[in-house]
Amino acid sequence: AYVYLPPAWFKSPEPQLPLIELIAGVPGDPSDWTRAGYADTTSTAFAAKHHGEAPILVIPDNNGNKTSDTECSNSVFGNAETYLVTDVPTFMQVNFNAAVGKHALAVAGLSAGGTCASMLALRNPKTLSIFASYSGYSSPTYINDNEQQTIVQLYHGSRSDYEAHNPASLLEGTKYPELSGWFTSGSGDAQALASAQQLSDLAKKAGMAQVCLTTPPGGHDFIFWAAAFQSSLPWLSWKLGLTPAPKDLPVHCTPPIP
Repeated sequence: AYVYLPPAWFKSPEPQLPLIELIAGVPGDPSDWTRAGYADTTSTAFAAKHHGEAPILVIPDNNGNKTSDTECSNSVFGNAETYLVTDVPTFMQVNFNAAVGKHALAVAGLSAGGTCASMLALRNPKTLSIFASYSGYSSPTYINDNEQQTIVQLYHGSRSDYEAHNPASLLEGTKYPELSGWFTSGSGDAQALASAQQLSDLAKKAGMAQVCLTTPPGGHDFIFWAAAFQSSLPWLSWKLGLTPAPKDLPVHCTPPIP
């Protein structure tokens, strides 16, 4: 994993800062988030406007060395979900004094990582109450497999287990008043755009605390994802209780940002 620490972290005594867990896409690598997504420089620029304060970032490897795609699920390839929801936050709290509490942790991801972010939050709302999906999809897909192949490969052939990890299914028939979600996709990215619109509509019906949707021009690439993280960081930091409510964000939120 990679860890980004904002300038305020280096104060003495070091403050307890909230944490954002960033998840890469497939194919992809944790270093994508800094190499091409500029999450570190974006956070430093944000901190410069907030007295050195910004959330800590942790960018873990959600796939390990057994496969290039776990879809962040516990499976034959290892316990990816447990690692991301329990092990990584605990490590960050112990080793980097990351804040602990109901709204101290957010998860965000790009492409398949965006699917992961939605799924992990919906399955673990008491731990991950804030999430952002950048060009994520409505349902998990193992590499380039179809739905049935994904069910066999990741979910032991169980459709019920697949649906229990499917963001679209998780949002239907269940209320999530404790969750806040940010959905974004480039207007030129047809599949992800349809997913963002579908999931944001379902999220509103599921009674989420706040649902934000933005569909600016762009495609399925790091130019878009770097801009998406930059746009959402003020919202994430506000939801994490670190900085004030942002003004004039190019996003439609329900209910609106005060």
